[in-house]
Amino acid sequence: MDTPVEYMEIAVAGLHLSGQPLNHQLTSLGSRLKRKCTTSAEYKMYLVKDARGEKPGLIRLTGGRKGSAFELEIWEVPFENAGKFISMIPQPLGIGTLNLQDGTQVKGFICEPCVMEESEDISRFSGWREFVKAKEIE
Repeated sequence: MDTPVEYMEIAVAGLHLSGQPLNHQLTSLGSRLKRKCTTSAEYKMYLVKDARGEKPGLIRLTGGRKGSAFELEIWEVPFENAGKFISMIPQPLGIGTLNLQDGTQVKGFICEPCVMEESEDISRFSGWREFVKAKEIE
């Protein structure tokens, strides 16, 4: 009898979304899309650039500063592969706890606040897909 697979939920907001360039990192580890949702309206999204290209970084605002809500996908990553997936995440990104619009929390991609000083604020878009679409039109 097979042992049931246990999963860790991980929220993605950029290159790991369905149809995006790094989604294969999730699917190749046996992960499956659970649902689509949004963050609570307390985040900013920044365009993080490094030698590997451009990606979004979500930063939660504190001190009463107003943020926005952003598109997310919640993926179920098999526990046995979660460490493998997390080890592929480059600085300044990491995994932390995200607040969702429905009042719940989930582990997901967050970004170190240092990018706020050196990166473009792309919060005017509702998420990475909208940013990419607008960039293609330019």
